[in-house]
Amino acid sequence: MATTTNRSAADRDAGGNRHPRSTPDRVADAISKGILMRRFTVGQRLIEADLTRDLGVSRSTVREALRILASSGVVDLMPHRGAVIRSLTREDAASLLGVLEVLSGLAARLAAANIHLKGNAARFEAAAKKLIGANTPEALDRVLDERANYYKVMFEIAGSTELDRVLPQARAHLFRAQFYHSLTTADLKAMVAEYRAITAAILEGDQAKAEKRMRQHLQKTGERTLPRMPVFALA
Repeated sequence: MATTTNRSAADRDAGGNRHPRSTPDRVADAISKGILMRRFTVGQRLIEADLTRDLGVSRSTVREALRILASSGVVDLMPHRGAVIRSLTREDAASLLGVLEVLSGLAARLAAANIHLKGNAARFEAAAKKLIGANTPEALDRVLDERANYYKVMFEIAGSTELDRVLPQARAHLFRAQFYHSLTTADLKAMVAEYRAITAAILEGDQAKAEKRMRQHLQKTGERTLPRMPVFALA
């Protein structure tokens, strides 16, 4: 459980200023990342008392965070059951991937434009290293976890506050967690090859190529995953 000191530190940015995001937003982020890391699963009921204890926040803060996730389409607030993690339908996922294709493509373009700024190339290479170098069964099994940091760094290098604001990150985490167990070794190898191509384009500073390759990757992601997703949501 987080200590008061840790929570206070987390409320401040690198300059020591108060963090601009509210506590419910940050709790919602923590739950969303828990879904990505598969600590929470599709269809699971989220227990307010457990979240209050584990995250070290008040019950009212947890409730507001769950309302934020409900408005983002990540959980359903159900009578007599509380918050339940949603199952994305094929239609949900197709719509989400269409948005992610555009936004991630733009992020790749902007990252390529900024890659020659001080420290960006080395930072991006470090974030990409484990992802694009995966060539053993054990490393391939970690690909889906490694790419979370890859995207985080790419969007930070892109440096667009507005892009960060509109990115449906919580829904993206839910999508990635939902299809985690359905991907084959061949799927993972194909993904690694696509990330290598994206990484090379960004490091070259080729904006058009970086955007094109990222968009192609999201299109291929749809081809790999959509046929395996349910048409209707789980009750």
